[in-house]
Amino acid sequence: MGENVNLCSINHMDVWYAVRTYHHQECEISNFLKQKSIPHFIPMMYVEKENGGEKPIRELIPVVHNLLFIQKIYSEKEMLHVLKDCNYSMFIMKKEKSNNLYEIPAEQMIEFRMLCDPDFQDTQYLKQVDVEAKPGKFIRVISGPLKGVKGKLVRQGNKYFIVKSLVGIGVMLHISRWNCEVLDH
Repeated sequence: MGENVNLCSINHMDVWYAVRTYHHQECEISNFLKQKSIPHFIPMMYVEKENGGEKPIRELIPVVHNLLFIQKIYSEKEMLHVLKDCNYSMFIMKKEKSNNLYEIPAEQMIEFRMLCDPDFQDTQYLKQVDVEAKPGKFIRVISGPLKGVKGKLVRQGNKYFIVKSLVGIGVMLHISRWNCEVLDH
């Protein structure tokens, strides 16, 4: 669902669109985008599925149904024209109180994709309003696999998490607070 991408090789000038679908069609739209060679990303997570009394099967499923991200590789008009050929209903999210499409800068998308790695343990997904309600300090990770990522450091129980949100979804990933530096927001 949106191939694994070397995040360091992404052009930092690229922008992405958040796309809403209907009736759990994000995987079908992903197949359409693959055929058109349009880079895209669906936040995925592993779940354990029963296997008739045998060892449970680990399966990747979308974190949030009806949401995917598409990299803008053509002009806005050309992107809309290409997406019109898809047999599944979708719409690109627009800025509030505007007809302009909501463009997500590459830097934000890179960090969000890093945090959404389904192989990370202790990852939680939240609604954006829940993320905003959590008290915390704005930080940058200074060491480890998430070095350079910025987000909010929050405490839950005896654990610390880096939290980042994007278009209504928040991702919360366990991290050592000693790997972080507080930033002036």
